[in-house]
Amino acid sequence: MRFNEFPFLRYVLFFAAGIWCYMVLGSRVPDEVLWGAMAAVLLLYLIFAVLNGKNKRFTFRSLFPFLAYLLLVMSGYAFSSLKDANNQADHLLRHSKIQGYMGEVLGVDEQKTSTFGNELAVRYVWTDEGYEKAHGKVLVYHRLETPLRPGEVVWVEGAPQRVAPPKNPNGFDYREFMARKQVYHQHFVGKALTRLGTVDRLSVAEPLLLLRERLGLLLERTFGDDHAVEVGKALLLGQKANLGEAVSEAYVTAGAMHVLAVSGLHVGIIYGFFLLFFKPAQLPRMKRIVYLGLVVLLIWVYALLTGMSPSVMRAATMFTVLSLAQMQSRSPSVFNTLAISALLLMLFNPYIIFEVGFQLSYAAMFGILVLQPAIVSIWLPQNKVMYYLWEITSVSIAAQVATFPLSVYYFHVFPNYFLLSNLWVIPCAFMVMAVGLPFLLLSMIGWAWWPLGRLLELLLQLMNGGVFLFDALPFAQTEGLYLNVITVFAMWGLVVCLYLWLKERKKAYAYGALVVVMGLIGTSWWTRFAAPSQQELYVYSLGEGVAVDYHSSRLSGSFQYGVAEKDLHYQVDPHRLATNMQGDFPLKFTQEGSKTRVYLPNGCLVTAREGKIWLSANTGVSAAYFDGDGWVQTPEEMRWSTKNGALRLIFE
Repeated sequence: MRFNEFPFLRYVLFFAAGIWCYMVLGSRVPDEVLWGAMAAVLLLYLIFAVLNGKNKRFTFRSLFPFLAYLLLVMSGYAFSSLKDANNQADHLLRHSKIQGYMGEVLGVDEQKTSTFGNELAVRYVWTDEGYEKAHGKVLVYHRLETPLRPGEVVWVEGAPQRVAPPKNPNGFDYREFMARKQVYHQHFVGKALTRLGTVDRLSVAEPLLLLRERLGLLLERTFGDDHAVEVGKALLLGQKANLGEAVSEAYVTAGAMHVLAVSGLHVGIIYGFFLLFFKPAQLPRMKRIVYLGLVVLLIWVYALLTGMSPSVMRAATMFTVLSLAQMQSRSPSVFNTLAISALLLMLFNPYIIFEVGFQLSYAAMFGILVLQPAIVSIWLPQNKVMYYLWEITSVSIAAQVATFPLSVYYFHVFPNYFLLSNLWVIPCAFMVMAVGLPFLLLSMIGWAWWPLGRLLELLLQLMNGGVFLFDALPFAQTEGLYLNVITVFAMWGLVVCLYLWLKERKKAYAYGALVVVMGLIGTSWWTRFAAPSQQELYVYSLGEGVAVDYHSSRLSGSFQYGVAEKDLHYQVDPHRLATNMQGDFPLKFTQEGSKTRVYLPNGCLVTAREGKIWLSANTGVSAAYFDGDGWVQTPEEMRWSTKNGALRLIFE
């Protein structure tokens, strides 16, 4: 595979580099300077093109690609700037002293722990200066008896709050996660919300959201098994928010969660189903265009119905490009098609490249396209069943190798039985889709055939049974893994070197792989033994319980009491993994009612009670709290609070 044979791969990489530059630099480059520079680069490119045309020879060979790629980088930067809510004059971020606001409901309610969540598109705000036009999205959490519906116009009392930053270092940053979606505000409204009416015309997505909800209720009425309902909604309708904790953990541990994320597998089944009956290449031109146009329309309706996740948008865009090529009786390069789909998604939303689903989806696809042919060629069994099983296994290996660095970077775990679980789950998912989609289509036209629904439930129970079996096996999952960004790219570099060495048998690639391995080992040893030269105490900010880490040049210790498993996983463990300081031994402590006393190896006694922290002795310390972006020094005293952020004490 020659890189220069796939021009759209280059376009995507340089355009993505421009988006990344904007995330690093922000809006520091004025619009006038940016657009002026782009115009100058484009003009220079055109001048050289005209000169080449007049002289009838190709000169400036190195300058042409440089100017073209520079223009792509600048375009990525410009598109990111245009889509950034911080640069829009009437966005909610620009308004202050808001007393209330009017908005349109965008989705259906989602059940939370004690409230219902939904999303509003703000239209007007009420401030001291009166009504003002505004726009932006707000996540609202309410306790209304009647659920909110898409298209309803509501009035909300009070002002929305900015999404809170993380309270602990390396913890899950929900603020950044929502900012990538251009959502910066949330509001716990309770019942302080008034319905004003409905919009005159619903958007294309809103009727599909209502249909999605109706089909979800149909599955609830049809199935008697709660786990079958949860997996059926996720697999067929993209409603992963309804997954229970037991089902979610089982699929993650088995390495089969990707099956529940509506993706290329699901869209590919739909695409292949329609092409099974008619071969587009054999149809006359006009019939071919009409038929493939209907197939593309159905694919995008399904994409909208299932929530437009990055993986399903990638698949829908990719199959759209393939269909457009087939309309012209062409067979486009799958790499160019994949790159075009990524470029189109970036043009629509530049920040999609930072979404985990987008990254995992494209990493898996490139792994399958590049690595799978090499892996499957290692063994070519003559038996058709064995060959089919080996083919599925090779796909799983290729996808797992390509996504392993990202999976560990984001989730810090690795499913040990992913090969076996995928041999079970993928065929089961195919059968569920083959039965489930006709069942839903018949239900949409008012004919819900009960035997088909019963068969669908049995298939879901069969698939869930296998997944729970893998989850129950010993050593099903390796936990406590950690990779930083540099290590992620180093791991990908190792995969590339090994692939090229196996394919071309050149020693240079083997030496390259050896250098990467030595670098990874050296970095791991340095991180493991580079202990801090000072005594540090970290006290985490938690909703309930106490978690403490103590580190010095000689030893380290940790302690947690009464901490919810979810808080420990998302708020405490990421920092312990990032700093490689899980604690060599548990710290001694005593518990007296709501008061916890922790005894440190340096002789100090730390007392914690309802988020308040104090030391028993007048020991010199330097204190700082975590504000979501970094550590901020706080005045030296002997009593602190962790309600707004984690606390770090450095003993002098």
